[in-house]
Amino acid sequence: MVTATEKRWLDYAWSVVDCPARHRKQCEALGAAVPGPGRVDGNEVRWPGYLGRDYAAGAGVLCVAAVHREARLEEEAPGSAIGRTNADLVAAHRSWRRRGRSRREDSRFLESVRAAYEEALPHWSRWNRHFRTLVQDHLGMSTSGIAWTNLAKCRVAIHRGNREAEADLTSFCQRDLAPVSELVEAIRPALVLVSVLNAKPGGGIVSSWDSRSASPLVFSWQGQSGHDRHNTHPDRRRLGEWAPDMAAAYRDRTGTPQQAGDH
Repeated sequence: MVTATEKRWLDYAWSVVDCPARHRKQCEALGAAVPGPGRVDGNEVRWPGYLGRDYAAGAGVLCVAAVHREARLEEEAPGSAIGRTNADLVAAHRSWRRRGRSRREDSRFLESVRAAYEEALPHWSRWNRHFRTLVQDHLGMSTSGIAWTNLAKCRVAIHRGNREAEADLTSFCQRDLAPVSELVEAIRPALVLVSVLNAKPGGGIVSSWDSRSASPLVFSWQGQSGHDRHNTHPDRRRLGEWAPDMAAAYRDRTGTPQQAGDH
């Protein structure tokens, strides 16, 4: 039996997985990866993200990145954790879209996605660079207590894997398919951690992080690899400097105890 929060997340996820052909065509024109010979499997899939099995509305943390990157064929080795979990995720999304909505299929999709993300996240450089220390070290949470999503629900093509293509795709997806405020309304996080500096409130990508019934705290920073200033707006401090303030704000909001070292 799914909870009310899980049901709302599944409704949101279905709107992404079953996105219109018109949207797919336009996002491919902007640089999204396409299926075909010589490409990794699953480029036609649209990705709503993940809802941890211990996620709690009003206390959960929503982690947000920009867009999935199309993997190179050698990165999808069947014996690797990334290759295995990517294959599991592709199969789960295709099966749900093909079979359609039902209590059985919704539950199957939710559990398949959870199992794959739980295994995959510790192997993602994107997770390990920034989110891991914020979530685990400063908030004392595990991956089962978070939700994950990208601003754009496609993969950016390898040959278009640049900042301009990512910006075009994230802005288009937020306007045309899946405004993040809809996800916020579904799962009602206390805190949003977004590794896209211009996705801060008023930054131009996300019109608002608020929904009808939720107004989360939002911390954004420059999250791309190769940058040495991983900072929040507006004071340009490094992540290690502002993370304790983030944790304190979260605990004030949710009434949870302070972690050792966060002061």
